[in-house]
Amino acid sequence: MARILVVDDDGQAIEQTARLISNAGHSADFLLESPYLLDKLEASPPDLLLLDVNMPEVDGVTLLKRIQSTPHLKEIPIIMITGETDEGLIQECFQLGAVDFVNKPIRPLELLSRIRIALETKAHIHAIQAQKSALQRAKSFTDAILDSMEEAICVIDPESNRILEANRVFLEQLHLPRHRVLGERCIELLAQKSHACHQCAGPDDQSCILHNTLHSSEAASHDYSGQGERGEPLHALIHTLPIRDATGRTDRIVCLERDVTQSREMENRLKHLAFHDPLTHLPNRQLFHDRLHQALAQGRRHTQTVAVMLFDLDHFKGINDTLGHAAGDQLLREVASRLKACVRESDTVARLGGDEFTAILTNVTDDSQVRKVAKKMLKALGRKYPIAGRKISITCSIGVSLYPHDGDDMAGLIEKADKALYLAKDAGRNTVRLFSDLEERS
Repeated sequence: MARILVVDDDGQAIEQTARLISNAGHSADFLLESPYLLDKLEASPPDLLLLDVNMPEVDGVTLLKRIQSTPHLKEIPIIMITGETDEGLIQECFQLGAVDFVNKPIRPLELLSRIRIALETKAHIHAIQAQKSALQRAKSFTDAILDSMEEAICVIDPESNRILEANRVFLEQLHLPRHRVLGERCIELLAQKSHACHQCAGPDDQSCILHNTLHSSEAASHDYSGQGERGEPLHALIHTLPIRDATGRTDRIVCLERDVTQSREMENRLKHLAFHDPLTHLPNRQLFHDRLHQALAQGRRHTQTVAVMLFDLDHFKGINDTLGHAAGDQLLREVASRLKACVRESDTVARLGGDEFTAILTNVTDDSQVRKVAKKMLKALGRKYPIAGRKISITCSIGVSLYPHDGDDMAGLIEKADKALYLAKDAGRNTVRLFSDLEERS
């Protein structure tokens, strides 16, 4: 039931109209004195207003203007009632906001029909406004959630590749405001950025992060590693999620990018610590064994010789005792650097602990090549070391075993290199001995 207010200076017309409204199941109210209309509307706004055009004190057109200029009253639907047929007047009232016209003398069926249409229209408008308000609240809620997330998120139209929505983190990554991003094609927007898409040629390119989701309509994940804008390492996990319409067709794709640079760098550091000596950053014993295993496997496949070299610094304990462990550590770092400079990229220098180092030489031609490398190492290690304000000298003993001549397993080769090392020490130190030298002595 609607509450309808009738404003007319004709009491008989009001009585007739009020009776029709009541018989139709609505509540009728009336007002004879037009100057008091706004006060009555302020006190109790009706669901519908029937307003006579021609009234002696304040005419209906003037009242219509006043109502439309009052924000909280202009939503009241107004049907104008008049005995005139002036089209200019009718057009003016419609332009001012009237929803309909009823001519006098009033025909009951016409009036009730126009009242019904006006009330139904108002109900539809309120329903649309409520839906719009609910959608706006839902969008605000969704935006708040998206902007609170640490991941960069955007929504892409798969047909045009245009960005339909983006959250705060995504905008901050691009250093662009929202209006510069929405509606832009992703392959153009990201082309100059340090992003997984910077070399993308479009969704037909298999490297495009949208490619798998577009062609399979399934979620997909991508692992990206590259460089940031200043050349720093950049690692990201990118997930693409399809949004399907009622027919099952993918009409939106959500891209979620998580920056995992810190965790990936931490993971890499932990891996490095697990397999490298913390002082010299050379491979440690565990990685040395792994590299030797790989070198021997390659030697078997390609019939190549592999050399295992063990180093022991002569009288290193005296350095620690006289200059302290800090000086000893500095010396060990310099020894590691000089040894690495004597071998190829394909070779390995490792620190087993203390002053014990080792090296793996792959694809060795013969033992003369090994002796040449060893002499190069002795010469490099024999140069003075500027440590703790002093020039320090130290020598080194080297023992070598060769695969396959001296054995074909790691343990046996290491053991024979160790025997060769003791042979070098017995020979007066600062020299190199191969295990084959020991055999010749025997």
